[in-house]
Amino acid sequence: MECIACDVLVIGSGAAGLRAAIAVREAGFRVIVLSKARPGKSTCTGLSGGVMAGSVDAASLEAHLEQTLLAGRGLNQPDLARVLVREAPDRLRELLGWGIRAESRQGYLFAGGRPPVMGEAIVHCLAGRNVELGTEFLGGFIVTDLAVEDGAAGVNAWLRSSAKRVRITAGAVVLAAGGAGGLFLRHDNPRSIVGDGYRLAIEAGAALQDMEFVQFYPLCLSEPGLPAALIPPRLADCGLIANTRGEDILEKYGIRERPAGARARDTLSRALFEEINRRGETVSLEIRGRADRVWREDPFSASVKHRFVESYGALSRPLRIAPAAHHVMGGVIMRESGETSVPGLFAAGEVAGGLHGANRMGGNALSDTLVFGARAGRAAAEFTAKSRNKGDGNRAISLRLDECMRKWERLCYPGKGVRERLQRVMWRDGGLIRSAESLDRAMQDVREIRESMARLSPGGGDLPEIVELHSMTMTAGLILEAALKRAESRGAHYREDFPDQDNDHWRGHLQVRMMPDGQRLWRFSPGKE
Repeated sequence: MECIACDVLVIGSGAAGLRAAIAVREAGFRVIVLSKARPGKSTCTGLSGGVMAGSVDAASLEAHLEQTLLAGRGLNQPDLARVLVREAPDRLRELLGWGIRAESRQGYLFAGGRPPVMGEAIVHCLAGRNVELGTEFLGGFIVTDLAVEDGAAGVNAWLRSSAKRVRITAGAVVLAAGGAGGLFLRHDNPRSIVGDGYRLAIEAGAALQDMEFVQFYPLCLSEPGLPAALIPPRLADCGLIANTRGEDILEKYGIRERPAGARARDTLSRALFEEINRRGETVSLEIRGRADRVWREDPFSASVKHRFVESYGALSRPLRIAPAAHHVMGGVIMRESGETSVPGLFAAGEVAGGLHGANRMGGNALSDTLVFGARAGRAAAEFTAKSRNKGDGNRAISLRLDECMRKWERLCYPGKGVRERLQRVMWRDGGLIRSAESLDRAMQDVREIRESMARLSPGGGDLPEIVELHSMTMTAGLILEAALKRAESRGAHYREDFPDQDNDHWRGHLQVRMMPDGQRLWRFSPGKE
């Protein structure tokens, strides 16, 4: 096994990881960015619409904060929300200074990438800045183990293309591995985004929270043979969302917030799931005959017009739509600096929880990655500087990582189709509409998959497949268990057996950490005003 040492290790090469690496290099420390794919590729940032919220004057700052807290349904951590709103404008101005192709309009910065993956412009900008600063990149590695203790940190990783193993040690780690949209049958994330970060964090001793809150984007293309492309929210407000009987979905379900695709993602997604998956309806968006100015109302809509018109036929027929898993609001508990409950481990981006509460305002995800990526990178560099001469924790880390490796010898891959089985279970029973019955059923299915990994003869399937399935079942279990415990409906979490929001009992956070014996310890922490 090859061994590499650095000052700070960043896991993940989306916007959060890239921005963290910039902060580490600007502080004068050696940083390595480790990623599953080629650096910057197969990230949610790259596949996004590239819309970043960031107001520029006092009045709009207040409006941004108000909208963020309103979307979060009372569960945002106010300190994190205030940091986001205050610092987002500076982070967006940095991008402009570093040469990003983008357009600023009405409190948002719209990246000018390659339609429909507008977020590529963000990745290219941040990656270019990292190259200028001398950041080191290692792509194509899946992280199997993470250990942080005694002022040192390290990972075991596997290069899939050559079955090469590598161990990287560092003074601190920034975890920026993204979310878990790939757990669900319909999603708009890269296939590899399956919850690795949550699994690594909890196994390393970090506490997580709010895992029940998974946001679904309602306006995704659902035409057979076409990708699940995101439809800009404002297009839906200009058109008609209707089922095969011609019923107006927004009117039928009493959805009044506009733009509905940005400010009512939870209720609109559930309405579509009810129509499509329970009533057997087809739901379409009708935007034929809409004037060109409708497409020009915001840069996101304008950028995708050609593709939607020429490739998808938006001006000649209704577009079939359905919701898709989009973003996880929960994750690793962090402070304003990005520091987690484990000294030396920092988190940023979608893998971290607390900022968005029970539902996320559109445009905040990418701003989150920039603001807290920068903060986590700076804090990791400071931690490394302070702990550099306080004893040698590398021996303890190596022993811990050796121990971690042994568990993979006892696991196998259950076979073709198991991944899709888990995705179907999560979509049907653990997704948009939940109940005690459906969640119990889903948890039993996930347990069976986990048990089959340990029951079959070791060695079946290659290690990356085993690691990803282990991450999937671990994260799915966390989402399902949290959803079962939260006996109310709030934001993106909907229990049809508890359909009302219950502030008297549930205005707070379900937090979880793993005990040494592998059991999960849950606690409820009341929220702050």
